[in-house]
Amino acid sequence: MIGESNQELTYLLAWESLAERERKWTAFASDPEWVAVRNETEKDGPIVATIANSILEPTSFSSVR
Repeated sequence: MIGESNQELTYLLAWESLAERERKWTAFASDPEWVAVRNETEKDGPIVATIANSILEPTSFSSVR
């Protein structure tokens, strides 16, 4: 509602390590059911224009530590 675009979707995912992130993200992206659904959804063209990834680390005073 505020800013340049109201067409932005943000996911926050937690990982124990970068290795776990890589392993699980690769498994998700190659899952046959997900690939089939994505292909069907995008049969008339991509529905996502841009993807941006950021790795965040909690501060020393964060409640998520």
